[in-house]
Amino acid sequence: MDSSLYIHIPFCKRRCGYCDFVTFAGFERMIPEYIRAIEKQINLVGEGNQIKTLYFGGGTPSLISPNVYKDVFTCIRNNFFLLPEAEITLEANPGTIDWHSLDEYRKLGFNRISFGMQSAIKNELDLLDRAHTPQELNSAVSLARDAGFANINLDLIFGLPGQKLSDWKFSLEKALELDPEHLSLYSLIIEENTPLALKISQGTIQEPDDDLAAEEYEWSCAFLEKAGYRHYEISNWAKSSQTNDFRCKHNLQYWHLLPYYGLGCGAVGFLPRDSCRMSTTSSILMENAKWIGRYIKSINLACESREVFPFIQTVDRSYEISTFMFMGFRLLEEGINPVDFFQRFGVPLDEIVGEKIKQLLSSNLVEISPEGHYRLTRQAWLVANRVFREFVDE
Repeated sequence: MDSSLYIHIPFCKRRCGYCDFVTFAGFERMIPEYIRAIEKQINLVGEGNQIKTLYFGGGTPSLISPNVYKDVFTCIRNNFFLLPEAEITLEANPGTIDWHSLDEYRKLGFNRISFGMQSAIKNELDLLDRAHTPQELNSAVSLARDAGFANINLDLIFGLPGQKLSDWKFSLEKALELDPEHLSLYSLIIEENTPLALKISQGTIQEPDDDLAAEEYEWSCAFLEKAGYRHYEISNWAKSSQTNDFRCKHNLQYWHLLPYYGLGCGAVGFLPRDSCRMSTTSSILMENAKWIGRYIKSINLACESREVFPFIQTVDRSYEISTFMFMGFRLLEEGINPVDFFQRFGVPLDEIVGEKIKQLLSSNLVEISPEGHYRLTRQAWLVANRVFREFVDE
């Protein structure tokens, strides 16, 4: 069974005001030791299985030079079989790259790049504590094209405090002028203990308008459909044709609940039963320490004992069914195939969650596709969490 690798690079020049991810600013001195720990973890878990996608996320992976990543790629190839056609993604912030570095990333094997655009309006970027300007984003995309990247994703955030619908339309229209192969659009979530949450609690800025965010999402769906983008997941759109499918293969691995390794601090992985030597009796979760120093220490201790189990835990069948269901419902076209469910769990889907499915069908939140799959209805897209919650405790 083909697997995926996620490698977390937590370093940032500056932490964004809304960010609740495992990221750290001002810790660049730890990069060499951290990269060595990544390589050690690869040595611990690698067993020669095929890798179909490789994703460097963050943080800001583009802060690290291509020369440093050369050793990581060598380590990966020594422990896994990286397929020649593998999708290999680098997350990058505009302003952290130039043509030379992009050219070197391409030569290493990166064939997909994801830029954190977030907005095309300077004041909104300032609100989010982003370190780049709209002009730097435009330049970064142009440089990536010149370096040979033919698969570019742009991340944008809507539902910002004080945002008007016209502001969001402007940003998304500017994004389309750059002709990206893929778009990820996320509604702003105000996370506790972030600088943005503090400003809202102090009344410095107003709270986001949920109704406006819903209107922005609805407009985006119609606008991108008209522009020819395929809305294949709640928050993701891709160009697609008979010859090119630009859906994110790495994220599809997550949503299909197929095996993926999580490497680096705070990274999470999932390995179904019998997908590797660590999961011979049950499916397992990989979950690494969230602090850089603690992660490095845990990997060093694991290497001393040749023991990978400090960062894995087994998961029971009910957890796996629950995750399979709400991940599957994120896929707007595919939904959930009852045949896949039976092949995975050995029992009919209706026998386990049939009553919940009936309720969702009668509420017009779920429909049956022409292929016989269960998927969200159009009206459920804005309230998808109501559907997901039905399966959390399954």
